[in-house]
Amino acid sequence: MALNLCIGLAQLNPLVGDLEGNSRQVLVAARQAAAAGVQVLVTPELALWGYPPRDLLLLPSVLRRQQQVLDALAQALPEDLRVLVGVVDPLGDGGDCPLHNSAALVVGGGWRVVAAKRLLPSYDVFDERRYFRPGDQPGLVEIPLAGRLLRLGVTICEDLWVDPRHLRQPTYNCDPVAELAPLAPDVMVNLSASPFAVGKQTLRRELATAAAARLGCPVVYVNQVGGNDELVFDGHSFVVDPRGNLALQLPSARPATCWVHLPLPHGPVAPPAGGPGAPRGGIQN
Repeated sequence: MALNLCIGLAQLNPLVGDLEGNSRQVLVAARQAAAAGVQVLVTPELALWGYPPRDLLLLPSVLRRQQQVLDALAQALPEDLRVLVGVVDPLGDGGDCPLHNSAALVVGGGWRVVAAKRLLPSYDVFDERRYFRPGDQPGLVEIPLAGRLLRLGVTICEDLWVDPRHLRQPTYNCDPVAELAPLAPDVMVNLSASPFAVGKQTLRRELATAAAARLGCPVVYVNQVGGNDELVFDGHSFVVDPRGNLALQLPSARPATCWVHLPLPHGPVAPPAGGPGAPRGGIQN
């Protein structure tokens, strides 16, 4: 069954540490998107926390607040809207760096983690390996929509920066885009918190275009805006189609919620509602 997917991009300006306020931003964007018929809404990396949260991640009380905030958001979201939110996933195994930088799918009164960031930058202004452990599996979530399963490839920021034509330091021994290819996603999304630099908007487009060609599907890139300490985030979120053509461009340096219709090919039939893919309260891997 073919699907005309209406996907939304919530380009937000989160405040570091204000989980409740950032959740309200997500909810405002979700209500606007749902009124326009959006089926899936994508937010930036760590949208619930703001980027970079740094040592706030070491406070158990703040991690507990995330659970409460996500539970409340799940109850408040418009019915039938699925929202991908940038969150932290406590691993609870007692190991070093016991967190994942993750994406949660929030829908139907519940939520679950569906992807963990694979590539953790620890250079220049980034220090993610101090706090996070890299994910070890490609992020793919199947979402029942209009009688079929939407196969959504989920990547987070640095996971996109793997095109061999744009090698930079450091190099990685993992290619999240290549590992998604055998899973045949209908769409790949990238939740990002990418600071501004001269020429970076063009480079992001080139990387997304390369990923779209490698996967044969559209790529949805969602960046945050605003300033946190010395970092300035420019937004410029966008969507490219499988041929790299620009399907949607969001503005620079201001919040915006926009959407686009993506015609997708035939896919598998969805299982009955409430099946094993249904979100539940709390973090699930």
